[in-house]
Amino acid sequence: MAAHSSVQSQTATELIGRDWELSLLVERARRASPGAGQAVLVRGPAGIGKTRLLSAVLNELEPLAKTVLSVTCPEGRSTGYETVRGLFEPLWRTGDGPASSPLLSGSARLALPALLPHTEETGPADAYAVMYGLHWLTAGLSADGLVVLAIDDIQWCDETSLRWLGFLLRRAEDLPLLVVMTQRTGADQPELLDEISDALGCLTLDLPPLTADAVGDVLHSAFGVETAPAFVATCTDITGGSPFLLQRVVTRLRAEAIPPGVEQVALLDELGRCVVTRSQLDRLPEDAYAVAKAIAVLGGESIEMTAALAGTRPGPAGIAVEALRAQDLLLGDGVDYAHDLIRQAVLDATPAEELVALRRRAARLLNDAGRPAEEIAVQLMRLPGDPTPWMVGVLRAAAASAEHRGAPGVAARYLSHALKHDPDDVGLLAASGKVLAQSDPAKGLEHLERALGLVSDPRIRSQLVVQYALTSLGAQNSLRAFALVGETLDTIDAELGENPDPADRALRTLVESVYLLSGLDEKSTVEAVSRRFADYVPPPGDTPEERQLLAMLSSLGTLKARPAPEVAAQARKVLDIGEIAPGGWAVLGSSLSLFLADEIDLPLRALTDLIEHAQGRGEAWTYVLSTSVRAEVHLWAGNVGEALSDAQSAFDVMVQEAWAPTVVMPQTALAGALIRRGEPKRAQDLLDLVTRPRLDRFAIEYHHFTMARARTRAALGDLEGALTHLLHCGDSLAEAGIDNPVLAPWWLDAAEALAGLGRAHEGLDLLERVEEPVRRWGTCRALGMIRMARGVLTAGDSGIDLLIDAVNMLADSPGRLQQSRAEYLLGRRLHRRGDAEGARERLRRSIDLAVLCRDKQQLDQSLPALTEAGGRLWHGTDSPADALSGSERRVAEQAAAGATNREIAESLFLTQRTVEFHLTSVYRKLGIRSRLELPAALMRV
Repeated sequence: MAAHSSVQSQTATELIGRDWELSLLVERARRASPGAGQAVLVRGPAGIGKTRLLSAVLNELEPLAKTVLSVTCPEGRSTGYETVRGLFEPLWRTGDGPASSPLLSGSARLALPALLPHTEETGPADAYAVMYGLHWLTAGLSADGLVVLAIDDIQWCDETSLRWLGFLLRRAEDLPLLVVMTQRTGADQPELLDEISDALGCLTLDLPPLTADAVGDVLHSAFGVETAPAFVATCTDITGGSPFLLQRVVTRLRAEAIPPGVEQVALLDELGRCVVTRSQLDRLPEDAYAVAKAIAVLGGESIEMTAALAGTRPGPAGIAVEALRAQDLLLGDGVDYAHDLIRQAVLDATPAEELVALRRRAARLLNDAGRPAEEIAVQLMRLPGDPTPWMVGVLRAAAASAEHRGAPGVAARYLSHALKHDPDDVGLLAASGKVLAQSDPAKGLEHLERALGLVSDPRIRSQLVVQYALTSLGAQNSLRAFALVGETLDTIDAELGENPDPADRALRTLVESVYLLSGLDEKSTVEAVSRRFADYVPPPGDTPEERQLLAMLSSLGTLKARPAPEVAAQARKVLDIGEIAPGGWAVLGSSLSLFLADEIDLPLRALTDLIEHAQGRGEAWTYVLSTSVRAEVHLWAGNVGEALSDAQSAFDVMVQEAWAPTVVMPQTALAGALIRRGEPKRAQDLLDLVTRPRLDRFAIEYHHFTMARARTRAALGDLEGALTHLLHCGDSLAEAGIDNPVLAPWWLDAAEALAGLGRAHEGLDLLERVEEPVRRWGTCRALGMIRMARGVLTAGDSGIDLLIDAVNMLADSPGRLQQSRAEYLLGRRLHRRGDAEGARERLRRSIDLAVLCRDKQQLDQSLPALTEAGGRLWHGTDSPADALSGSERRVAEQAAAGATNREIAESLFLTQRTVEFHLTSVYRKLGIRSRLELPAALMRV
């Protein structure tokens, strides 16, 4: 299908002097057609012929493309996704609108807030989710063949549409897609254009002025006679080779019946560039000129609205419009100018004060007509000075509409303008802080800080502080938030009393949970949180606020190594309900407590629900975070393959979104799985990607990262380097007051390193630091790990007895990786004592567990040890599925379950080309030819 907006509605004229550019753009379309996305940015000054070239290109591509969509970005429009709506609007012209379109199925449905002409009051849309949905709408269109998206005057494109274009182009390598954009040079350019021009190796094409020969061809085509070289030279000179200006010259000469010739050279010199519009405008009657100015301000409005702004009636306004159309100033049969140069000439000729008055009146007229707030805000944003109260109301409504579209940046600009009326408007400051949390959290915190300085009411302050704390998590600096929440709690206790009403009690509970959330984020505040909640009686968990508080209390108890059954009981109350609150913090906090307490199934189910929730809503950040945590749970449970799949999936999305410098968990989780897969060098390379500022200040992420560093060094044979990281991890945990021995079991790895370095006495001293919290935490795994550490460091039969105790204790836990390690260490010690038969038995158990866990690192040590003890394997240890990478395994599992390539790509936030690439690799590694053979191949052991 071909669907166009204003790009092709211009009067068709012969394209002269652009043959090379036209052939180049058609060739780019041919390259894109097989599924190799292409982008072209055509640049040049106003009037150089960008739009005419674009129109010619689209005509040439009609036979080649299945879908052609085009739009012209209107100058001065800043509503959220306005360009996107204009681009896709032709798709719904024959139906009931986008809401009922079959094109919006699956993840494409997430695009709906951007496509509806008016937003529904259903809550703010996630900006990433909307862009993700628009990507899948485009991908769905491309399933039938080449899709061409043409955006004219992209320098005026609204910010959210620009962000989406960059988002799309980063994922377009595998799509039959051509994106052609035109950009006017010489004007202010949005910074986002740089991102777009860098995407897909975007071709930038600068249009030069027409040559004298091309100008001669235009004149010959217009007048049907050869023109004198002097006349051609003068035309070239006064128009600068601009096709638009040249066309205006031709129009003027024709209108006045002046034949081209040498005798007209002087006339052309006299006309100069005024031939464009000014001379025509000067000849207009006063009432027609008023209509011309109204059109310049409103552009594209009805005759009735244009007449009202011009101060006349529709009848006379219609006559004025016909006069303007007769002079070739208007576009087709519409009420808008044929070119922005004409509009600008009208605006330039209008005195500044009159123009301001016209814009103010236009805003009033649109408001009185009941137009959407975003349309009115376009005019308000162009007015100088501070907005009046009625304008503030419109800007508030426009901001809410933009937020519901998933355009927080646009909403923030509306609110910023509204704040000029009253910089101390607490409601506006709070709303601005909320929308800025997505795009500029530091600026959002400034607005919230100002609001807090203006409010004394404890209830309003509490709500602002909660918002401040959650925004601080995004800014990765919770210290100020922690102090504010603490002060707020003190105030609530003093002013609300011991028996607050249910609403106040819920608010206080929410503030307490946020206090815990912000206080457990960084190391320096963990002890303060612990002191405040030392004798706290946990709530029953009957409300969402209470359950979130319970989740945070279980996290605190976990860090402080309170008995595992106690914290697990609190976390269980949260996850048993099955609700998913915004951000997923309750699920994530409870899952941490439960899996470290060796309750695996419930957190896995809860995290899976959270992941599916994120997939359904297109929330990539929540997906990355929850998938990384689930990878850690799988690894803790001894499922290296599952851990690798989850961690690789999170990592792939992180790389695709360019989040690597500030994100830690995907790299840490993937590095842990890769070490077990026997790939420590790759793990080291991943960890080297982390450059997050202040990483060493954070309570959980930093210690997981440090443990991954240490284990990577140990796997590479650098025991001293590993020990340095491990000892630092222990000191950092102690400094923060984090006591849990299994959160980051540095002491177990340090014991092995010190034993290998012949410094067992140092290791025994280290274990004294963790013995008490190990017993307090009390899980079979923790108790087995401390025995294994002591056994490694203790010589003779006493050490062997400790290792036997460790194996027996770990066998009663889900700690299969630790059990496999303990069996290996015990087998080595038995062999050295001369008990070869006992050694072989233990080493075979170690191998069986390692095979079950897909722990190649342990296999690479246990297999040679078994051979050294005179044993041999009774069965193989390899599975073809072991050769699969994490991403390949996850893709293969979904394909085996019957998911299509598109469904797999949508759920994993990948492109279809990436899915196809992974499946091709899977077939080769498993020795199969189709997805029908996948289920059996994946089950082979």
